[in-house]
Amino acid sequence: MVNKGTNTNSKRIASNTMVLFVRMFIMTIINLYAVRFVLNGLGKDGYGIFTSVTSVVAVASVLNVVLALSIQRFYSFYLGKKDAKVLNEIFSSSVNIVVFLSVCVIAILETAGLWLIYTQLTIPQEQIDATLWVYQFSILTLILSILQIPYTAAVFAHEDMKVYTWISTIECLLKFAAAWSIVYAFINSLIFYAAGLLVTSIIISITYIIIGRRRYNECHYHTPSDKNLYKKLLSFSGWTFFGSAANTGMIQGNTILLNVFWGPIITAAFGIAQQINNAFNTLCNTMVLAFRPPMIKAYAEHNYDYLNKLFSVSNKFIFYLLLMVAIPIITEMETILSLWLNNTSTEIVLFSRLIIVYVICLAMNNPITIIIQASGRVKAYHLPVETTTLFCLPITWLLFSSKCPAYTVFYSMIGVVIIAHAVRCVCLKRSYPHFSYQEYILSFILPAIAITGLSIFTSHLILEQISKQILHLLVAFTCIPIIIIILTYILGISKRERELLKNLIRQIVYSKSCQK
Repeated sequence: MVNKGTNTNSKRIASNTMVLFVRMFIMTIINLYAVRFVLNGLGKDGYGIFTSVTSVVAVASVLNVVLALSIQRFYSFYLGKKDAKVLNEIFSSSVNIVVFLSVCVIAILETAGLWLIYTQLTIPQEQIDATLWVYQFSILTLILSILQIPYTAAVFAHEDMKVYTWISTIECLLKFAAAWSIVYAFINSLIFYAAGLLVTSIIISITYIIIGRRRYNECHYHTPSDKNLYKKLLSFSGWTFFGSAANTGMIQGNTILLNVFWGPIITAAFGIAQQINNAFNTLCNTMVLAFRPPMIKAYAEHNYDYLNKLFSVSNKFIFYLLLMVAIPIITEMETILSLWLNNTSTEIVLFSRLIIVYVICLAMNNPITIIIQASGRVKAYHLPVETTTLFCLPITWLLFSSKCPAYTVFYSMIGVVIIAHAVRCVCLKRSYPHFSYQEYILSFILPAIAITGLSIFTSHLILEQISKQILHLLVAFTCIPIIIIILTYILGISKRERELLKNLIRQIVYSKSCQK
């Protein structure tokens, strides 16, 4: 029998998922539409330069993800144990850590980063000055995002997703305003857009700090007394950093390689594909955010039965929802890009399709990573996994050096991610004995492959009968998701999970009716 606490947790997950999906929907539309303004305002060369320069800074932005996940993990763990004193120690220690790391990041980016900008990237001579301004503004934007981490981690750990939704929506609107106003720039458009993103970062950082201090008791700084906590946070962050650096390096490193071998135009195509990648990541992270805190708390409370249930549901929820969005977009990519950007190219269409395959393969690691982070055994996980991931860059370099086409960068990325996922499963079994290879393969992997194949085959049979472009687009975005939902209900989920799904829907409907 499901206890009252589990019902409450399930209701909270359902509520948070709905809030986050509203956020995701609004932000995805705004962000994708903003790209049109940025591309028109900067031009393909300017957009390629902006993508290349910010990719140098983005390599260091991995600190954001790492520290946020690390601090959030400790927050969630001790919230599960209801230890208020340790929570305040975590906050104070994390403030000291982000300040120190910010200084280190500035030192690295102002030396090694500048060397890379000056000597390695392909940048037109007339845009050198603007490029350096963009680079400096991007560094300041990154530093502000690092300094706000202790506060954003507190929001996530408390599962206060409405606060996060409001702030991130405001951030998205401010970035959209910066993109829209490029055509009215009174200075170089690259400099103007980078300055707009910096102003946005200043506003959002101040907002998080004010809200964190007012809503959460632990978000008030004092000199930490537990010096061992630094070691715990940094040790956890260190190996998590290795993991995130490998994944971020895969994207940003390949961006730099594309610039070096192919120049700004192809880099711009990769940058546009990255916007689609970001949209899918936003969708994926939206789902993960709702599951991460309860999974970590379930581990802390040794409620492994509930944790296994969440693990199974999160795997299927993430994959099948991404599939419902991915197949119609891949099918209609050329039409979508024409409507979205007004003009497109063969490279942009192909890059955009392949990056969706990549991001779906990568998204499957999230439930595994959450359990590993909850267990604290991150070294035994990230060392073999990310060592595998790091092979992507030398493989890409060898492909390009052998005169292979630019799109082969995705073959490297997708192949490495699939191999790394197999390594992740082995590491999960070693760190979490309750994980079963047989159950994972039989209940998730094989049905997922079957549903994907049947969905593609069935949708192809339907769509090949339609010649009109707009009707083809509408049918793809209505029929394909319905086909996937039906197949998932029949083949993808167990009887127990069907009952869980029905209960979650009832809870959502009940909570909405109570609000009315």
